[in-house]
Amino acid sequence: MRRAARRRMIKATLPMPPSRYPAPDRSNFKPNQYLRDPDIRSGDLGGNVGTLADGRPYRIEPWFSEGTTYITLFFSVLDLEAAHGDQLLALVMPVLERAAVPPAWRRLDSTKPPFAIDDASGNRMFSLTFVVGVPE
Repeated sequence: MRRAARRRMIKATLPMPPSRYPAPDRSNFKPNQYLRDPDIRSGDLGGNVGTLADGRPYRIEPWFSEGTTYITLFFSVLDLEAAHGDQLLALVMPVLERAAVPPAWRRLDSTKPPFAIDDASGNRMFSLTFVVGVPE
């Protein structure tokens, strides 16, 4: 077996070390079940989890309202309490690119502090929402 292949195999079998950052806990969130209701034009489209470049777990939740599709990212504010929008945007940019957020919409309002919530476990989480698509 070649050395590079052996290293990849060893690396793939090593467990990930636990993150020092709490994962977003959305267990108290009740998804909107009105996906097919013609009178209520909004709904939740699921969710997924991943890890940001700094090892911080995140949760991404796509949803729609009045024909516009959004994604919201949740991740810990730990060690980012004083971060500005541009710093947070740089951290989540790879996720936005994978989620196909149009480049023109990959921005945060720099006039407002980043929005944070307390999750179901009481951990402070950023909640950043981006437009993914608009009605034609």
